[in-house]
Amino acid sequence: MTTILLTVVLPVLFLTTLACGAYFLVVLPGRWRKPYEEALALLDSDDRDELERAEGLLGQAVNAGPRGRALNRIRFAQAYVRAMLGAYDPSRYGAAATVLDELITAVGRTEHSAYLELWLQARLENHVRVTDLHAEHRALLDARPDSRRIAAISHLQLATSRWRRRETDGALHHFDRVRELGELTDRVPADLNELQLAKGVQAVFDGRTDDARDAFAAARKRADEQQLPTVEADLGLLVCDWRDGDPMELGEWLGELAEQLDQGPPGDADKAVRLRTGIALLRLLALLREWQGRPALSGAPSQYDFGELDRRVAAVREADPELGDADLVAGLIRYYFALNQPEREQALAVLDEGQRKAKAIMLPEVLDLMERERELGGEDNAISRYLVLLGEFLADPGRSAEDRARLLRLKERFKRHASADDLDEGAVPHQRAPLDDVKRQAEALRRRIELIVWPRIRDLPDGDPAKEALRHLLAELDEAATTAAQGAEVLHRAEIAVVTRTAQTLLPEESPHVPE
Repeated sequence: MTTILLTVVLPVLFLTTLACGAYFLVVLPGRWRKPYEEALALLDSDDRDELERAEGLLGQAVNAGPRGRALNRIRFAQAYVRAMLGAYDPSRYGAAATVLDELITAVGRTEHSAYLELWLQARLENHVRVTDLHAEHRALLDARPDSRRIAAISHLQLATSRWRRRETDGALHHFDRVRELGELTDRVPADLNELQLAKGVQAVFDGRTDDARDAFAAARKRADEQQLPTVEADLGLLVCDWRDGDPMELGEWLGELAEQLDQGPPGDADKAVRLRTGIALLRLLALLREWQGRPALSGAPSQYDFGELDRRVAAVREADPELGDADLVAGLIRYYFALNQPEREQALAVLDEGQRKAKAIMLPEVLDLMERERELGGEDNAISRYLVLLGEFLADPGRSAEDRARLLRLKERFKRHASADDLDEGAVPHQRAPLDDVKRQAEALRRRIELIVWPRIRDLPDGDPAKEALRHLLAELDEAATTAAQGAEVLHRAEIAVVTRTAQTLLPEESPHVPE
Protein backbone atom coordinates (compact mmCIF):
# COMPACT_ATOMS: atom_id res chain seq x y z
CA MET A 1 0.00 0.00 0.00
CA THR A 2 2.75 2.34 0.95
CA THR A 3 4.51 1.55 -2.24
CA ILE A 4 1.39 2.32 -4.22
CA LEU A 5 0.98 5.68 -2.44
CA LEU A 6 4.56 6.68 -3.02
CA THR A 7 4.26 5.64 -6.64
CA VAL A 8 1.25 7.89 -7.11
CA VAL A 9 1.99 10.84 -4.80
CA LEU A 10 5.59 11.43 -5.71
CA PRO A 11 4.96 11.95 -9.40
CA VAL A 12 2.07 14.26 -8.58
CA LEU A 13 4.23 16.30 -6.22
CA PHE A 14 6.98 16.40 -8.79
CA LEU A 15 4.64 17.54 -11.50
CA THR A 16 3.07 20.13 -9.20
CA THR A 17 6.47 21.48 -8.24
CA LEU A 18 7.53 21.51 -11.84
CA ALA A 19 4.34 23.33 -12.84
CA CYS A 20 4.76 25.89 -10.08
CA GLY A 21 8.37 26.43 -11.04
CA ALA A 22 7.45 26.84 -14.65
CA TYR A 23 4.73 29.29 -13.71
CA PHE A 24 6.87 31.51 -11.48
CA LEU A 25 10.06 31.18 -13.47
CA VAL A 26 8.72 31.19 -16.99
CA VAL A 27 5.10 32.30 -17.21
CA LEU A 28 5.14 35.22 -14.77
CA PRO A 29 8.53 36.65 -15.88
CA GLY A 30 7.37 36.29 -19.42
CA ARG A 31 4.49 38.65 -18.67
CA TRP A 32 6.84 41.55 -17.77
CA ARG A 33 10.01 40.50 -19.56
CA LYS A 34 8.56 40.78 -23.04
CA PRO A 35 7.23 44.37 -22.74
CA TYR A 36 10.37 45.32 -20.80
CA GLU A 37 12.69 44.04 -23.51
CA GLU A 38 10.58 45.68 -26.22
CA ALA A 39 10.73 48.94 -24.31
CA LEU A 40 14.51 48.70 -23.95
CA ALA A 41 14.81 48.38 -27.70
CA LEU A 42 12.97 51.68 -28.11
CA LEU A 43 14.97 53.70 -25.57
CA ASP A 44 17.74 54.53 -28.01
CA SER A 45 15.27 56.37 -30.24
CA ASP A 46 14.77 60.14 -30.18
CA ASP A 47 11.29 59.82 -31.68
CA ARG A 48 8.60 60.99 -29.30
CA ASP A 49 6.06 58.37 -30.37
CA GLU A 50 8.49 55.53 -29.83
CA LEU A 51 9.48 56.90 -26.42
CA GLU A 52 5.81 57.16 -25.40
CA ARG A 53 5.26 53.59 -26.62
CA ALA A 54 8.24 52.50 -24.54
CA GLU A 55 6.73 54.22 -21.51
CA GLY A 56 3.48 52.31 -22.08
CA LEU A 57 5.30 48.99 -22.35
CA LEU A 58 7.16 49.68 -19.12
CA GLY A 59 3.85 50.40 -17.43
CA GLN A 60 2.58 46.98 -18.59
CA ALA A 61 5.74 45.39 -17.23
CA VAL A 62 5.22 46.98 -13.83
CA ASN A 63 1.60 45.85 -13.72
CA ALA A 64 2.72 42.32 -14.51
CA GLY A 65 3.98 42.05 -10.97
CA PRO A 66 7.76 41.84 -11.14
CA ARG A 67 9.59 41.63 -7.86
CA GLY A 68 12.97 42.53 -6.47
CA ARG A 69 15.74 43.49 -8.82
CA ALA A 70 13.51 43.06 -11.84
CA LEU A 71 11.11 45.69 -10.51
CA ASN A 72 14.05 48.01 -9.79
CA ARG A 73 15.32 47.68 -13.34
CA ILE A 74 11.87 48.43 -14.76
CA ARG A 75 11.37 51.44 -12.49
CA PHE A 76 14.78 52.82 -13.49
CA ALA A 77 13.86 52.39 -17.16
CA GLN A 78 10.59 54.25 -16.47
CA ALA A 79 12.51 57.16 -14.95
CA TYR A 80 14.89 57.18 -17.89
CA VAL A 81 12.21 57.21 -20.60
CA ARG A 82 10.30 59.97 -18.83
CA ALA A 83 13.53 61.95 -18.62
CA MET A 84 13.91 61.55 -22.38
CA LEU A 85 10.33 62.70 -22.94
CA GLY A 86 11.15 65.85 -20.98
CA ALA A 87 12.73 67.23 -24.14
CA TYR A 88 9.19 67.44 -25.56
CA ASP A 89 7.29 68.10 -22.36
CA PRO A 90 9.33 69.65 -19.49
CA SER A 91 6.78 68.44 -16.94
CA ARG A 92 8.07 64.92 -17.58
CA TYR A 93 11.33 65.85 -15.85
CA GLY A 94 9.46 66.17 -12.58
CA ALA A 95 7.66 62.85 -13.13
CA ALA A 96 10.98 61.14 -13.85
CA ALA A 97 12.54 62.65 -10.72
CA THR A 98 9.65 61.36 -8.62
CA VAL A 99 10.04 57.78 -9.88
CA LEU A 100 13.81 57.91 -9.44
CA ASP A 101 13.51 59.29 -5.93
CA GLU A 102 11.22 56.42 -4.93
CA LEU A 103 13.67 53.94 -6.41
CA ILE A 104 16.67 55.48 -4.64
CA THR A 105 14.75 55.55 -1.36
CA ALA A 106 13.99 51.86 -1.72
CA VAL A 107 17.35 50.46 -2.83
CA GLY A 108 19.88 53.30 -2.57
CA ARG A 109 21.99 54.94 -5.25
CA THR A 110 23.97 53.21 -7.90
CA GLU A 111 26.37 54.66 -10.44
CA HIS A 112 23.56 54.89 -12.99
CA SER A 113 20.82 56.23 -10.73
CA ALA A 114 23.17 58.85 -9.24
CA TYR A 115 24.07 60.16 -12.70
CA LEU A 116 20.42 60.21 -13.84
CA GLU A 117 19.43 62.08 -10.68
CA LEU A 118 22.19 64.64 -11.28
CA TRP A 119 21.08 65.07 -14.90
CA LEU A 120 17.41 65.47 -13.96
CA GLN A 121 18.11 68.08 -11.26
CA ALA A 122 20.14 70.06 -13.79
CA ARG A 123 17.23 69.97 -16.23
CA LEU A 124 14.92 71.12 -13.43
CA GLU A 125 17.44 73.98 -12.79
CA ASN A 126 17.87 72.93 -9.17
CA HIS A 127 21.49 74.04 -9.33
CA VAL A 128 22.09 73.98 -5.59
CA ARG A 129 20.85 70.38 -5.50
CA VAL A 130 23.13 69.50 -8.43
CA THR A 131 26.22 70.86 -6.71
CA ASP A 132 25.31 69.12 -3.44
CA LEU A 133 24.73 65.78 -5.19
CA HIS A 134 28.04 65.98 -7.00
CA ALA A 135 29.90 66.83 -3.81
CA GLU A 136 28.20 64.07 -1.77
CA HIS A 137 28.37 61.25 -4.34
CA ARG A 138 31.50 62.09 -6.26
CA ALA A 139 32.82 58.56 -5.84
CA LEU A 140 29.86 57.22 -7.83
CA LEU A 141 29.80 60.06 -10.35
CA ASP A 142 33.50 60.20 -11.23
CA ALA A 143 32.99 57.17 -13.44
CA ARG A 144 30.85 59.39 -15.69
CA PRO A 145 32.99 62.30 -17.04
CA ASP A 146 29.87 64.21 -18.08
CA SER A 147 28.93 64.56 -14.43
CA ARG A 148 31.76 67.07 -13.92
CA ARG A 149 30.52 69.20 -16.79
CA ILE A 150 26.94 69.13 -15.42
CA ALA A 151 28.22 70.22 -11.99
CA ALA A 152 30.41 72.93 -13.57
CA ILE A 153 27.40 74.36 -15.42
CA SER A 154 25.42 74.56 -12.18
CA HIS A 155 28.33 76.20 -10.36
CA LEU A 156 28.58 78.80 -13.14
CA GLN A 157 24.87 79.51 -12.89
CA LEU A 158 25.09 79.95 -9.13
CA ALA A 159 28.20 82.13 -9.41
CA THR A 160 26.44 84.42 -11.87
CA SER A 161 23.35 84.78 -9.70
CA ARG A 162 25.46 85.45 -6.59
CA TRP A 163 27.45 88.10 -8.42
CA ARG A 164 24.32 89.84 -9.61
CA ARG A 165 23.19 90.04 -5.99
CA ARG A 166 26.65 91.43 -5.05
CA GLU A 167 27.41 88.31 -2.99
CA THR A 168 31.08 88.31 -3.88
CA ASP A 169 32.15 85.52 -1.53
CA GLY A 170 29.48 83.17 -2.85
CA ALA A 171 30.38 83.96 -6.46
CA LEU A 172 34.06 83.31 -5.81
CA HIS A 173 33.25 80.00 -4.11
CA HIS A 174 31.41 78.67 -7.16
CA PHE A 175 33.99 79.98 -9.62
CA ASP A 176 36.66 78.14 -7.62
CA ARG A 177 34.64 74.92 -7.82
CA VAL A 178 34.50 75.26 -11.61
CA ARG A 179 38.28 75.53 -11.70
CA GLU A 180 38.61 72.48 -9.48
CA LEU A 181 36.33 70.46 -11.75
CA GLY A 182 38.45 71.38 -14.76
CA GLU A 183 35.40 71.89 -16.96
CA LEU A 184 34.30 75.12 -18.68
CA THR A 185 37.21 77.00 -17.14
CA ASP A 186 37.18 79.34 -20.13
CA ARG A 187 33.87 80.68 -18.80
CA VAL A 188 35.50 81.82 -15.55
CA PRO A 189 36.29 85.58 -15.70
CA ALA A 190 39.96 86.28 -16.28
CA ASP A 191 39.95 88.98 -13.58
CA LEU A 192 38.37 86.69 -11.00
CA ASN A 193 40.99 87.56 -8.41
CA GLU A 194 39.90 91.19 -8.62
CA LEU A 195 36.32 90.50 -7.49
CA GLN A 196 37.36 90.32 -3.84
CA LEU A 197 39.44 93.45 -4.31
CA ALA A 198 36.44 95.22 -5.84
CA LYS A 199 34.40 94.27 -2.80
CA GLY A 200 37.05 95.74 -0.53
CA VAL A 201 37.30 98.96 -2.53
CA GLN A 202 33.53 99.43 -2.39
CA ALA A 203 33.58 98.89 1.36
CA VAL A 204 36.30 101.53 1.72
CA PHE A 205 34.22 104.07 -0.19
CA ASP A 206 31.19 103.18 1.94
CA GLY A 207 33.17 103.76 5.14
CA ARG A 208 32.96 100.07 6.19
CA THR A 209 36.62 99.68 7.11
CA ASP A 210 36.25 96.35 8.92
CA ASP A 211 34.43 94.79 5.97
CA ALA A 212 37.07 96.21 3.63
CA ARG A 213 39.88 94.73 5.73
CA ASP A 214 38.19 91.30 5.70
CA ALA A 215 37.77 91.47 1.93
CA PHE A 216 41.39 92.47 1.30
CA ALA A 217 42.65 89.82 3.71
CA ALA A 218 40.61 87.17 1.88
CA ALA A 219 41.93 88.46 -1.44
CA ARG A 220 45.49 88.24 -0.18
CA LYS A 221 44.99 84.68 1.10
CA ARG A 222 43.42 83.70 -2.21
CA ALA A 223 46.27 85.21 -4.24
CA ASP A 224 48.86 83.58 -1.99
CA GLU A 225 47.22 80.15 -2.36
CA GLN A 226 47.27 80.53 -6.14
CA GLN A 227 50.86 81.84 -6.07
CA LEU A 228 49.81 85.17 -7.55
CA PRO A 229 51.14 88.65 -6.65
CA THR A 230 49.66 90.05 -3.44
CA VAL A 231 50.57 93.71 -4.00
CA GLU A 232 47.01 94.86 -4.68
CA ALA A 233 45.59 93.11 -1.62
CA ASP A 234 48.43 94.44 0.57
CA LEU A 235 47.80 97.94 -0.75
CA GLY A 236 44.13 97.58 0.21
CA LEU A 237 45.09 96.50 3.74
CA LEU A 238 47.40 99.52 3.96
CA VAL A 239 44.54 101.82 2.98
CA CYS A 240 42.46 100.32 5.80
CA ASP A 241 45.25 101.22 8.26
CA TRP A 242 45.91 104.64 6.72
CA ARG A 243 43.90 106.72 9.17
CA ASP A 244 45.31 105.31 12.40
CA GLY A 245 48.61 103.84 11.24
CA ASP A 246 52.06 105.26 11.97
CA PRO A 247 53.10 107.37 8.94
CA MET A 248 56.72 106.20 9.07
CA GLU A 249 55.69 102.53 9.13
CA LEU A 250 53.21 103.15 6.33
CA GLY A 251 55.94 104.75 4.25
CA GLU A 252 58.25 101.77 4.80
CA TRP A 253 55.43 99.38 3.91
CA LEU A 254 54.76 101.29 0.70
CA GLY A 255 58.46 101.14 -0.15
CA GLU A 256 58.37 97.35 0.20
CA LEU A 257 55.29 97.15 -2.03
CA ALA A 258 57.06 99.24 -4.67
CA GLU A 259 59.99 96.80 -4.62
CA GLN A 260 57.64 93.81 -4.89
CA LEU A 261 55.93 95.40 -7.87
CA ASP A 262 59.24 96.02 -9.62
CA GLN A 263 60.48 92.49 -8.94
CA GLY A 264 57.19 90.76 -9.74
CA PRO A 265 56.40 88.88 -12.96
CA PRO A 266 55.42 90.95 -16.00
CA GLY A 267 51.69 91.44 -16.39
CA ASP A 268 49.20 94.07 -17.40
CA ALA A 269 51.33 97.14 -18.18
CA ASP A 270 48.52 99.64 -17.58
CA LYS A 271 47.67 98.09 -14.22
CA ALA A 272 51.34 98.15 -13.22
CA VAL A 273 51.53 101.87 -14.04
CA ARG A 274 48.42 102.61 -11.97
CA LEU A 275 49.72 100.61 -9.02
CA ARG A 276 53.17 102.16 -9.21
CA THR A 277 51.66 105.65 -9.37
CA GLY A 278 49.31 105.02 -6.46
CA ILE A 279 52.06 103.60 -4.29
CA ALA A 280 54.42 106.48 -5.06
CA LEU A 281 51.73 109.07 -4.36
CA LEU A 282 50.78 107.44 -1.05
CA ARG A 283 54.46 107.38 -0.05
CA LEU A 284 54.62 111.12 -0.72
CA LEU A 285 51.51 111.76 1.38
CA ALA A 286 52.84 109.51 4.15
CA LEU A 287 55.90 111.79 4.38
CA LEU A 288 53.64 114.83 4.83
CA ARG A 289 51.70 113.03 7.55
CA GLU A 290 55.00 112.20 9.22
CA TRP A 291 55.92 115.90 9.24
CA GLN A 292 52.46 116.82 10.47
CA GLY A 293 52.87 114.52 13.46
CA ARG A 294 55.97 116.28 14.73
CA PRO A 295 55.72 118.35 17.92
CA ALA A 296 54.61 121.94 17.65
CA LEU A 297 57.37 124.54 17.23
CA SER A 298 59.85 121.80 16.24
CA GLY A 299 61.01 123.88 13.30
CA ALA A 300 60.74 123.73 9.54
CA PRO A 301 61.78 120.61 7.62
CA SER A 302 65.52 120.12 7.37
CA GLN A 303 67.57 119.80 4.21
CA TYR A 304 67.38 116.02 4.62
CA ASP A 305 63.59 116.29 4.84
CA PHE A 306 63.43 118.31 1.65
CA GLY A 307 65.77 115.81 -0.01
CA GLU A 308 63.42 112.97 0.89
CA LEU A 309 60.51 115.06 -0.38
CA ASP A 310 62.29 115.56 -3.70
CA ARG A 311 62.99 111.81 -4.00
CA ARG A 312 59.38 110.86 -3.42
CA VAL A 313 58.13 113.58 -5.77
CA ALA A 314 60.53 112.26 -8.42
CA ALA A 315 59.13 108.74 -7.92
CA VAL A 316 55.59 109.98 -8.62
CA ARG A 317 56.75 111.86 -11.72
CA GLU A 318 58.61 108.80 -12.96
CA ALA A 319 55.54 106.59 -12.47
CA ASP A 320 53.21 109.00 -14.29
CA PRO A 321 54.83 112.03 -15.93
CA GLU A 322 51.43 113.52 -16.79
CA LEU A 323 50.11 113.52 -13.21
CA GLY A 324 50.07 116.99 -11.63
CA ASP A 325 49.68 115.78 -8.03
CA ALA A 326 53.42 115.59 -7.44
CA ASP A 327 53.82 119.22 -8.55
CA LEU A 328 50.87 120.18 -6.38
CA VAL A 329 52.46 118.76 -3.22
CA ALA A 330 55.99 119.94 -4.01
CA GLY A 331 54.85 123.40 -5.05
CA LEU A 332 52.66 124.02 -2.01
CA ILE A 333 55.29 122.74 0.44
CA ARG A 334 58.00 124.87 -1.14
CA TYR A 335 55.67 127.86 -1.21
CA TYR A 336 54.73 127.48 2.45
CA PHE A 337 58.34 127.19 3.64
CA ALA A 338 59.81 129.78 1.22
CA LEU A 339 62.21 132.17 2.96
CA ASN A 340 62.20 134.84 0.28
CA GLN A 341 60.64 135.90 -2.99
CA PRO A 342 62.98 133.89 -5.27
CA GLU A 343 62.13 130.67 -3.44
CA ARG A 344 58.46 131.57 -3.61
CA GLU A 345 58.72 132.15 -7.36
CA GLN A 346 60.38 128.74 -7.77
CA ALA A 347 57.47 127.13 -5.93
CA LEU A 348 54.98 128.94 -8.15
CA ALA A 349 56.89 127.71 -11.21
CA VAL A 350 56.41 124.13 -9.97
CA LEU A 351 52.66 124.75 -9.57
CA ASP A 352 52.55 126.25 -13.06
CA GLU A 353 54.20 123.12 -14.42
CA GLY A 354 51.59 120.95 -12.71
CA GLN A 355 48.81 123.04 -14.20
CA ARG A 356 50.10 122.43 -17.72
CA LYS A 357 50.11 118.63 -17.46
CA ALA A 358 47.46 116.32 -18.91
CA LYS A 359 46.18 115.42 -15.42
CA ALA A 360 46.48 118.99 -14.25
CA ILE A 361 46.06 120.68 -10.89
CA MET A 362 42.41 121.67 -10.69
CA LEU A 363 41.89 122.58 -7.01
CA PRO A 364 40.12 125.97 -6.94
CA GLU A 365 42.03 127.08 -3.84
CA VAL A 366 45.39 126.42 -5.49
CA LEU A 367 44.36 128.08 -8.73
CA ASP A 368 43.19 131.12 -6.76
CA LEU A 369 46.53 131.27 -4.93
CA MET A 370 48.42 131.15 -8.21
CA GLU A 371 46.24 133.89 -9.69
CA ARG A 372 46.77 136.13 -6.68
CA GLU A 373 50.52 135.64 -6.86
CA ARG A 374 50.52 136.55 -10.54
CA GLU A 375 48.55 139.65 -9.65
CA LEU A 376 51.04 140.65 -6.96
CA GLY A 377 54.09 139.99 -9.11
CA GLY A 378 57.62 140.62 -7.80
CA GLU A 379 59.42 143.71 -6.53
CA ASP A 380 60.02 145.00 -10.07
CA ASN A 381 56.29 145.03 -10.68
CA ALA A 382 55.79 146.78 -7.35
CA ILE A 383 58.11 149.64 -8.39
CA SER A 384 56.39 149.92 -11.75
CA ARG A 385 52.98 150.12 -10.10
CA TYR A 386 54.31 152.71 -7.69
CA LEU A 387 55.59 154.90 -10.52
CA VAL A 388 52.21 154.72 -12.24
CA LEU A 389 50.58 155.78 -8.97
CA LEU A 390 52.98 158.73 -8.66
CA GLY A 391 52.15 159.77 -12.22
CA GLU A 392 48.45 159.75 -11.43
CA PHE A 393 48.98 161.88 -8.32
CA LEU A 394 51.11 164.35 -10.27
CA ALA A 395 48.42 164.57 -12.95
CA ASP A 396 45.76 165.38 -10.33
CA PRO A 397 45.05 169.15 -10.57
CA GLY A 398 43.74 169.13 -7.02
CA ARG A 399 47.21 168.59 -5.56
CA SER A 400 48.98 171.48 -3.94
CA ALA A 401 52.33 172.78 -5.13
CA GLU A 402 53.98 171.44 -1.99
CA ASP A 403 52.56 167.97 -2.59
CA ARG A 404 53.60 168.01 -6.22
CA ALA A 405 57.17 168.94 -5.22
CA ARG A 406 57.34 166.03 -2.79
CA LEU A 407 55.94 163.64 -5.40
CA LEU A 408 58.51 164.80 -7.98
CA ARG A 409 61.34 164.19 -5.53
CA LEU A 410 60.00 160.69 -4.90
CA LYS A 411 59.81 159.98 -8.61
CA GLU A 412 63.38 161.16 -9.06
CA ARG A 413 64.59 158.55 -6.57
CA PHE A 414 63.13 155.74 -8.70
CA LYS A 415 64.58 156.76 -12.07
CA ARG A 416 67.48 154.36 -11.88
CA HIS A 417 65.20 151.45 -11.02
CA ALA A 418 62.47 151.73 -13.65
CA SER A 419 60.73 154.13 -15.96
CA ALA A 420 57.04 154.64 -15.66
CA ASP A 421 56.95 155.94 -19.23
CA ASP A 422 57.87 152.48 -20.55
CA LEU A 423 55.30 150.60 -18.38
CA ASP A 424 52.42 148.91 -20.15
CA GLU A 425 49.45 150.51 -18.45
CA GLY A 426 47.20 147.64 -19.50
CA ALA A 427 49.31 145.21 -17.42
CA VAL A 428 48.48 146.97 -14.13
CA PRO A 429 45.79 144.84 -12.47
CA HIS A 430 44.06 147.68 -10.62
CA GLN A 431 43.76 150.91 -12.62
CA ARG A 432 42.18 153.96 -11.04
CA ALA A 433 38.53 154.15 -11.98
CA PRO A 434 36.40 157.30 -11.76
CA LEU A 435 35.48 157.67 -8.09
CA ASP A 436 32.07 158.81 -6.94
CA ASP A 437 33.17 160.01 -3.57
CA VAL A 438 36.19 160.52 -1.37
CA LYS A 439 35.70 157.29 0.58
CA ARG A 440 35.84 155.15 -2.55
CA GLN A 441 38.95 157.05 -3.63
CA ALA A 442 40.65 156.21 -0.33
CA GLU A 443 39.66 152.55 -0.56
CA ALA A 444 41.11 152.31 -4.07
CA LEU A 445 44.35 153.89 -2.91
CA ARG A 446 44.59 151.50 0.02
CA ARG A 447 44.18 148.51 -2.25
CA ARG A 448 46.86 149.74 -4.66
CA ILE A 449 49.31 150.48 -1.86
CA GLU A 450 48.82 146.99 -0.44
CA LEU A 451 49.54 145.45 -3.85
CA ILE A 452 52.67 147.56 -4.25
CA VAL A 453 54.28 146.92 -0.87
CA TRP A 454 53.18 143.32 -0.23
CA PRO A 455 56.08 141.66 -2.14
CA ARG A 456 58.54 143.61 0.02
CA ILE A 457 56.97 143.26 3.48
CA ARG A 458 55.37 139.79 3.25
CA ASP A 459 58.46 138.07 4.64
CA LEU A 460 58.99 140.55 7.48
CA PRO A 461 57.92 139.57 11.03
CA ASP A 462 54.68 141.01 12.33
CA GLY A 463 56.39 143.45 14.68
CA ASP A 464 58.74 144.92 12.08
CA PRO A 465 58.77 148.79 12.12
CA ALA A 466 58.07 149.01 8.38
CA LYS A 467 54.95 146.88 8.75
CA GLU A 468 53.78 148.78 11.83
CA ALA A 469 54.36 152.19 10.22
CA LEU A 470 52.46 151.24 7.07
CA ARG A 471 49.62 149.74 9.11
CA HIS A 472 49.40 152.93 11.16
CA LEU A 473 49.34 155.18 8.08
CA LEU A 474 46.70 153.06 6.36
CA ALA A 475 44.58 153.34 9.50
CA GLU A 476 44.99 157.13 9.35
CA LEU A 477 43.94 157.02 5.69
CA ASP A 478 40.78 155.12 6.62
CA GLU A 479 40.04 157.57 9.41
CA ALA A 480 40.62 160.52 7.09
CA ALA A 481 38.26 159.03 4.52
CA THR A 482 35.49 158.65 7.09
CA THR A 483 35.94 162.24 8.22
CA ALA A 484 36.38 163.67 4.72
CA ALA A 485 33.41 165.91 5.29
CA GLN A 486 35.78 168.12 7.30
CA GLY A 487 37.66 168.92 4.10
CA ALA A 488 39.70 167.28 1.35
CA GLU A 489 42.98 168.59 2.85
CA VAL A 490 42.94 165.96 5.60
CA LEU A 491 42.56 163.17 3.08
CA HIS A 492 45.26 164.62 0.81
CA ARG A 493 47.74 164.75 3.68
CA ALA A 494 46.99 161.13 4.58
CA GLU A 495 47.40 160.04 0.94
CA ILE A 496 50.79 161.80 0.61
CA ALA A 497 51.96 160.23 3.89
CA VAL A 498 51.04 156.75 2.69
CA VAL A 499 52.70 157.26 -0.70
CA THR A 500 55.86 158.53 0.98
CA ARG A 501 56.00 155.61 3.41
CA THR A 502 55.56 153.26 0.44
CA ALA A 503 58.67 154.75 -1.17
CA GLN A 504 60.62 154.14 2.04
CA THR A 505 59.42 150.54 2.08
CA LEU A 506 60.44 149.93 -1.53
CA LEU A 507 63.82 151.68 -1.24
CA PRO A 508 64.76 151.52 2.44
CA GLU A 509 68.49 151.77 1.69
CA GLU A 510 68.10 155.20 0.12
CA SER A 511 67.15 157.19 3.22
CA PRO A 512 65.33 156.52 6.47
CA HIS A 513 63.69 159.96 6.34
CA VAL A 514 60.59 161.08 4.53
CA PRO A 515 61.64 163.71 1.98
CA GLU A 516 60.22 167.12 2.58
